Amino acid sequence: MSRQRQDPLEAGAVPGPLFARPLRQLFSTADPHTSVEAAAGIVASGAMGAHQRLALELVRAHPGSTCPELAAHADLPLARVRIGDEGIRQRIGRRLNELLAAGLIRRDGKRDGCACWWPAEGR
Repeated sequence: MSRQRQDPLEAGAVPGPLFARPLRQLFSTADPHTSVEAAAGIVASGAMGAHQRLALELVRAHPGSTCPELAAHADLPLARVRIGDEGIRQRIGRRLNELLAAGLIRRDGKRDGCACWWPAEGR
């Protein structure tokens, strides 16, 4: 009998990121110290996990959408509460590559010069 991995959104009781990622991967060594502080802050506050969950929810709800399209779908009062008015597209875009690396979503095709995002097979 095979064991299915728990859906990260259902495991949402923990406010942290959906998966472990070294803090040093969130900023470049050439970045100013404020970037290091911002990276630590987004992880410690739980905002990174909330952004990851929102991005994953959007990809699952709107498969095949580009990042700007996903951001347009996120431009709702609930999304603003979760990630703020400023930078919805940028914040979702940063989280998409993390979700891709974790195998939760896949990138397939392009439209208007932007990658199209899909839920991972069997997820």
